[in-house]
Amino acid sequence: MSLNDKGNLVNKISNMNEEELNKLDLKVYLVSKARETDNLYNAKKEQLKPVLRDWLRNRLKKELESLKFENENNNKKFYVSDYNHELVKTDYIAKLDLNDDKLLRSKKNKLIQAILISENIEDKEVKFQVIETSIDDESIYFIYYRGVKASAVAKKNAKIMPAIRERDHLIVQEKDIIEFGGKIELIISKDYLYVIKPTTLHYTFDYTDHIFDKRNKNLETITSMKFFDDYSNINFFMEKSNIYILSKSWAGISEETLDILEESFDERCIELREIKEKIPDDKENKEIYQKKYESLWPLYDHIDVNNKKVRFNNEKSVTPLLHFFSDKIVESFLTKGYRAG
Repeated sequence: MSLNDKGNLVNKISNMNEEELNKLDLKVYLVSKARETDNLYNAKKEQLKPVLRDWLRNRLKKELESLKFENENNNKKFYVSDYNHELVKTDYIAKLDLNDDKLLRSKKNKLIQAILISENIEDKEVKFQVIETSIDDESIYFIYYRGVKASAVAKKNAKIMPAIRERDHLIVQEKDIIEFGGKIELIISKDYLYVIKPTTLHYTFDYTDHIFDKRNKNLETITSMKFFDDYSNINFFMEKSNIYILSKSWAGISEETLDILEESFDERCIELREIKEKIPDDKENKEIYQKKYESLWPLYDHIDVNNKKVRFNNEKSVTPLLHFFSDKIVESFLTKGYRAG
């Protein structure tokens, strides 16, 4: 069920009138990390005054409305696309299917389990908040990465006396406070995560670890293919591929792309060899030809097109191979044209 389906609870909340909103069951939990345990999270249920609960319901509806954009028919809808390790689309909500990531699904389940247990934790340990909304035994969880704001009065070397504005008065902040509301950053709906703010995904579920795991798995799969051998300089290839800035790109290679990579490699080598053999002799046409295939030339530094093997050159950038393996250069080099992604 997509976010825009009438039966989807997220969509229902965004379209609720005041009477329906008042009936929406809403609970707030403060959550801390418990990395040293198998539970991963500790949580406690926050007791809210009715006026604050009503305010949160209305705030939640407004924030969901703000995530919608008008389509060509002037109807407002959520724009959702699959999560991409490399790209952040500010005008889209990114969707992660937890059925494709057992480790992430396990962490999500442990977060929900911590909420169900709901024990007492110190306010200073709180890292983020979870708002649970429910209708007819169906629950949606909204995550805000907002901890407890410690009182600066208690801090050493505080140069400015902190204050909170309440109506027309300024009150000195003598105690720690909890701020609610704000922008929705992450939504949990059954076995799907809807990501509005990628950093919150990373902080909440330590998702950087998942990126590294996926990167390593993809690199291991690629280097086990037939076009790598004892002369492919695999150690150098892995060393350059493992740098942090390239991790998301390697992690973002889909299983579908990897499935066809090995069987298509020979064909690509034949095309690369043909392209190189057909370089024109005259200067003018040669320059035009080289310009046409400019994104392909760096591949010859790393691929033996005659023997159809990788021969990684440690003195050159690994990026051309990354584009090649991730299908950023798409379609046939010769017959269908290509583009560098």
